Amino acid sequence: MASLARPPGLPSLLEGFLNLRGSATPVLRLDRLFRLACGPPGLYTPLIVLRGRPHPIALLVERVEGIFLAPDSALLPVQAGHCFNDCTEADVVLEPDSAPIHLISGERLLLAQEQSRLSELRATAELYLREWEAGV
Repeated sequence: MASLARPPGLPSLLEGFLNLRGSATPVLRLDRLFRLACGPPGLYTPLIVLRGRPHPIALLVERVEGIFLAPDSALLPVQAGHCFNDCTEADVVLEPDSAPIHLISGERLLLAQEQSRLSELRATAELYLREWEAGV
């Protein structure tokens, strides 16, 4: 598990900040976001970094079972309002009798207010990171 900065006063959803190439990258806990059973991160707890935003975010997940490209033919539409904040973009079915895999949108994981607060916290963490590197 990567070392994370954990300034005081972080919301429980935010595990801390990862120094990713000199940038403070927030690490969100999906187990807490989706109100699943959670435990402390372990030595090999994976982080998935999403880069398609103004600033990257990392998702702390229990496990990664595989990485694959899903053809368009494997994507099934999801009913609007089916999940919180419509964060599921589609269901993916890789084999005819397999359970669907939920394709989550990184842009819709958080509410607008949560995204705004996360940006504020990231900016503060960036300042601390620069001061730490400068030895201030």
